[in-house]
Amino acid sequence: AAVLFWSGGKDSFLALRKLLADESDPEIILLTTFDASERRVAHQDVDIASIVRQAEHLGLPLLGVPLDRASGEAYADSIRAGLDAIRRHVAIERLCFGDLHLEHIRGWREEALSNLGADLHFPLWHADYEELSADLRASGVPCDVSATTVDTVAVGERFGEFETPHGLDAFGERGEFHTLARVWEVPRRAALGV
Repeated sequence: AAVLFWSGGKDSFLALRKLLADESDPEIILLTTFDASERRVAHQDVDIASIVRQAEHLGLPLLGVPLDRASGEAYADSIRAGLDAIRRHVAIERLCFGDLHLEHIRGWREEALSNLGADLHFPLWHADYEELSADLRASGVPCDVSATTVDTVAVGERFGEFETPHGLDAFGERGEFHTLARVWEVPRRAALGV
């Protein structure tokens, strides 16, 4: 099986579509880390109920991994425990991520997670933004800004319908903004591209 680290945003959604397009019949399990006390996905500022709604609509299994900052448990240890739970049911071949081009994020993932017994896979690595945008439009899935760190992009704006100011990454890859993929607004097969 492939375990896709699922934030609920456009990049993890596009990674899912890419995995499905590239594989003959992959078994994909979504894994979402979230703040245990707030029950929200960090950075995305998406509540876990929206993540569950996505997984249910897409018909994909989801494992939520709560992260408790106060516990002192390392991120990789929490992920290992989550993967162990999955492995009780199915073998894991790959851990997949929707990262686009930030070397330091990929490097951190490789350092922190490469010893967890599965290959790391980055299906969107260095993908062309025009191709990604075209795939997102083809899916029909609207993606709304769920969090922002800049004044020029507002929470609630629809991705692809606002002008990205000069100097900002068009996909918010450097944390300028995050999104929620509203997959439940289109039929499952259209959303998945199958």
